[in-house]
Amino acid sequence: MPSATERKRRWALTLACGLACVLTAGAAAGQVCVNRRHTETSLGPFPEAVRESARISPDGRHIAYVLSQDGKQKVVLDGKEDKAFDRVAALTFSPDGKRLAYAAQSGEGWSVVADGRGQGLYPQVGRPVFSPDSRTLAHVAMLPDGKRVIVADGKPGKRYEMIFEGRIVFSPDSQTMAFGAKIDGRWHLVAGDRRYGPYDFLGSATGIHFSDDGSRVAFAALEGKQWCAVVDGRKEKLYDNVGDMVLSSDGKRLAYVAQTGGKWLVVDGGKEQTPYEAIGQGSLMLSPDGARLAYAARSGQRWRVVVDGHQDQEYDGVAEMQFSPNGKRLAYTVKTGPAEMVVLDGRPQRIFDAVGGGSLVFSLNSQRLGYVARNVYARFAVIDGKRKRRYDMVGYLNFTLDSRLFVYVAVAEGKTFTVVDEQEAEARYDAVWLPPGEKLIFDTRKRFHYLAVKRDEIYLVEEETD
Repeated sequence: MPSATERKRRWALTLACGLACVLTAGAAAGQVCVNRRHTETSLGPFPEAVRESARISPDGRHIAYVLSQDGKQKVVLDGKEDKAFDRVAALTFSPDGKRLAYAAQSGEGWSVVADGRGQGLYPQVGRPVFSPDSRTLAHVAMLPDGKRVIVADGKPGKRYEMIFEGRIVFSPDSQTMAFGAKIDGRWHLVAGDRRYGPYDFLGSATGIHFSDDGSRVAFAALEGKQWCAVVDGRKEKLYDNVGDMVLSSDGKRLAYVAQTGGKWLVVDGGKEQTPYEAIGQGSLMLSPDGARLAYAARSGQRWRVVVDGHQDQEYDGVAEMQFSPNGKRLAYTVKTGPAEMVVLDGRPQRIFDAVGGGSLVFSLNSQRLGYVARNVYARFAVIDGKRKRRYDMVGYLNFTLDSRLFVYVAVAEGKTFTVVDEQEAEARYDAVWLPPGEKLIFDTRKRFHYLAVKRDEIYLVEEETD
């Protein structure tokens, strides 16, 4: 299975650089008639030179970028310029999109600026990290003596020899902050007022995993020359290596990838599954309710998906995998010879030249599946197994909250617009921008929004359907 980086290099729908279409008169027979209304709110100028630095808020309503002028740099948020610094970096929005933080250099020192105010001055600072509820802001800072501290809401904490990879992880309930810390030459995992260790090293690829309430924490640690999963300080079996890890939201189910004797296998609830030559990086996943487990595995040169211990059919490659919201259905993309197709509930669907990376989407009621595909140069949405109208580019595919309509962004003849159940919006733009990895974002059953560029200005566009 390709790595995450390799998958990004696949035929991808990089719509942030511009999505646009040939008008087709009339509605297709049998399609839903959709009335459309939209409003535009300017978020200020958006020249070509600043777009590489631009960051979009997770809610898709705000945009910030770095403006360089007269040897200085400043952040521009929704068209409003902030204070100038020698250098700014690491622009980060809070999960609710209402706060912006970034690192700023003044002279020889760095600070984290949040809500327009700087927090301390240090030789170096790490990337800002917001808690899931957006209330707490934390970052790593280096002190003049080389020690590291975690700075939370402007207040520096305990000094450590090193903070592991500058990584800070919050529990989903925002109540617990975790990080790796080097103490007396050895590594510990600090989670709130709990400290686990010492260990020889911590797992970089494995990460730190919390249950929803923050009561359980899992990670990987090096003991001598072998690795083990650690759950609430309890070490599991030692292996040659430990890779991807998943923890259910209730904390009751832990699964991870481990290597032993040159083979890779999944350990689920302490029980080892069938060994393979490789387990797809990033493929290990639990269904939303934690009841089902799936991953991609390789035997020889052939890949298959393993679901709840059952081996699906072999293919030349396996890419994106997606559980439905209710966890009862699984869709994934496979490569078969020079072509690609989607497999739904173990059954192969139509074959295309390529399937768009990251485009698989289930409706909220779990009954419908959509994705984007390509044949030769034409791109199109595939909804419930049926190929829709062709465009130069298609992306950001999603379903309305009631699962009734499908919505996407299309490009044709250099212009970009939205399509709702094959009915094209009249408004045309130079490009449409959404947060990385996001689909079109719905606020209510009838209303969705996105950012759009028109003549070097960016707008928040809100559309409503009847």
